[in-house]
Amino acid sequence: MGLLVLSLVLVQCSDLNAEKVKKDVNTWFTDLITPRSSSLELANEGFTVKGNLKNKPNHKLALYEMTPENLIFIDSVLTDKKGDFTLKGSTKELIFCALAVSEKQMIYLALDNSTEINVMADATVSSLSYSLSGKNIEESVALKDLLKLNEGYINKIKSLETEASSLNPNTDAGFQRMSQLQNDYYATMTARNADILKFAQSKTASFIPFFILQFNVVQEPTIELLTVAKDAATKANPNSKYTEAIIQRFNEEARLMIGGMAPEINLAQPEGGNLALSSFRGKYVLIDFWASWCGPCRKENPNNVIMYNKYKDKGFEIYAVSLDQDPLRWKKAIETDGLTWKHVSDLKGWSSSAGQTYNIKSIPATVLLDPAGKIIAKGLRGEELDAKLAEIFKQ
Repeated sequence: MGLLVLSLVLVQCSDLNAEKVKKDVNTWFTDLITPRSSSLELANEGFTVKGNLKNKPNHKLALYEMTPENLIFIDSVLTDKKGDFTLKGSTKELIFCALAVSEKQMIYLALDNSTEINVMADATVSSLSYSLSGKNIEESVALKDLLKLNEGYINKIKSLETEASSLNPNTDAGFQRMSQLQNDYYATMTARNADILKFAQSKTASFIPFFILQFNVVQEPTIELLTVAKDAATKANPNSKYTEAIIQRFNEEARLMIGGMAPEINLAQPEGGNLALSSFRGKYVLIDFWASWCGPCRKENPNNVIMYNKYKDKGFEIYAVSLDQDPLRWKKAIETDGLTWKHVSDLKGWSSSAGQTYNIKSIPATVLLDPAGKIIAKGLRGEELDAKLAEIFKQ
């Protein structure tokens, strides 16, 4: 049993875009000598980002707009002999930006045309440290606070992973400690998600909750967080592109998010007659999307058999939705793999009505429901699923 690896865009976005940053280094000096027509430094009115990079004279800095897909290069500057710098630009509305100090060191900012921000940064230490001051910088300060909150939990996770890597799970003592570390991991993640939600709720007219969702600060966003983000963005600026994006996401995803009520499924069983998902109210239910022709699904089935036998008498059920088209292959796979739980299918393959309702793009895919029919987890398999069920049933 191994600990999960925590992947966060707030940690990784600079890593993910390191090659882009490195490539842009070669163009920064040219841009400074001969600014392009799109260079924001040519704007007469707008935001100002200035400050000092300690002990870094003649150092290249670049400003990027952040999007979920990549970083969009805006402008660049060289610090003077004292480490001072100034960047100016104009934007139609507030945008999230990254000030790149190096390939892997970035300062996250929220800029609009009323922003005058002073950045005092020290990149000479092991991790970048900085302070912010100026005019209309509330969103940038909130981003800094969010990073600090997130960093505390990242350090806890890294500590757990470091200890886990030194254990031998094949010994009784090693396995027991690994199990405890797994429980500590989930407890830490639960506390982290609760703190981030609380942080988002404190920003009632802000794009910070949008940032949390859009840049995957949380691994599994909840309907509660999505609602907070939509309402906060609307209050901040109903005409913003961020508001438009979060409203669209709400309309598309809210019903399938953690905390939402699982949409009904009512399909035919192998032996005939329909079976409704809602008939399992009062039990924890794993909706398992699979197919007989899906190799990874078939490899996962032995794990599901073990977990089903372990928890079925405690209030756990599996509701397997097949994306098969051939009824004989479907039934044969159920028999061959010893899948004794409930099965349904409309035998329409990728056109399965249930698959489309749950926006299934690949299999195996799972959705875990609580006894009231609410979605409490998605995408759990193997050790992750076992750990979640152990937490639920206090094993």
